[in-house]
Amino acid sequence: MKFPFKSIAFIAFLILAMFQTSCKSDDDSGDECEGVACPTDAPGLYVYIIDENQDPVALDAYEVINIATGEVLTTLIPPVIFEQYQQAGEYPLSTGPLEIGQERDVLFKGFINDIEVISSNYRVGRGCCYLGVVSGDVNLVLE
Repeated sequence: MKFPFKSIAFIAFLILAMFQTSCKSDDDSGDECEGVACPTDAPGLYVYIIDENQDPVALDAYEVINIATGEVLTTLIPPVIFEQYQQAGEYPLSTGPLEIGQERDVLFKGFINDIEVISSNYRVGRGCCYLGVVSGDVNLVLE
């Protein structure tokens, strides 16, 4: 019985394809984000604070604290930028460095006249493309 060379090559290709799809690597350290296309406009993490009249709340200061370590994660913001945050009632939710798949519990605290007027807990995490809020309400109302 005579097999043409093309048939042998095709059968060899099928066998190789079966091995490639049926083999499972024991190495889970691979990049789970390989091939993920991330948009270029990465959204920021912000806490939005309004009062009972739906007006933005201008905090004098705020802190974001890593609950596990007590480390203050708040970064220095130029006064001109901070004024924009005050006018909009939005404040960056700093996370500190996070690896892909890592999560962290943080506490946001807002101050007016050196008095803590609002606080909220968040769980933040890093996915393949962005940082995000896993749990916690980023829309707060100051009563």
